Amino acid sequence: MKKKFNLYCGLLIAAIVFGIGVNMFQTGYYLFQGGKAGIEMAKKERVRGIKRKPLENFQRVSRMTPVEMMPKEDYLMEMNAGDSIVNLKTGEKMPMMTFQGIVLPKDGGKRMLVMQGIGHLSFALIIVFLVAFIKLVIAVNKGRIFEKSMETQLAWGGWAVLGMYLLNWVGTLYNYVLNVQEFEFEAYRLEILQMPDIALLYSGLGMLLMGQIFKIGRNMKEEQELTI
Repeated sequence: MKKKFNLYCGLLIAAIVFGIGVNMFQTGYYLFQGGKAGIEMAKKERVRGIKRKPLENFQRVSRMTPVEMMPKEDYLMEMNAGDSIVNLKTGEKMPMMTFQGIVLPKDGGKRMLVMQGIGHLSFALIIVFLVAFIKLVIAVNKGRIFEKSMETQLAWGGWAVLGMYLLNWVGTLYNYVLNVQEFEFEAYRLEILQMPDIALLYSGLGMLLMGQIFKIGRNMKEEQELTI
């Protein structure tokens, strides 16, 4: 039984590490491509004698603002107007609807700093969850199932996952509210298209529920021992 339990726990940890690794690789890849493009642009500008401020590119990145939007009804019906994209394989210029994009307003404010701060808090909660989960696995392997430490680790893990879900909503709503305050597009209306993963909510509540089940089991065990 413990072998199967350890196998499932190992698969869960591997899935979490894989998910984090994919996100880190994707972020690193975009940073690499952006840095590469920036170096190439700097070389071309140096040849042409163009001089830029040292922090200009960093300020440009800090102004990058993600937006999610849906076409307005009149634009949706008139497909030949608005945005377009060229299919290089055929040379055909086709109408295109944009649902997600990055805009660069002149003043990006402190939005990206706040979003990065939320991301750092989410990463800290991932660490809390992993520590609680590893302690949980160790406790099960040592046979300390109906102990208070088991309930504590389940509670820490559950609240950490719920915290991640809540922080995702905070970041999503914060970005959306600022977008509504700052932007109004002719053919699109601002929307929230990518919502936080509901699986985080289910997982967090499930861990808290499991903690209460183990607590009830521990109390029943203590009552039986006192009765005997």
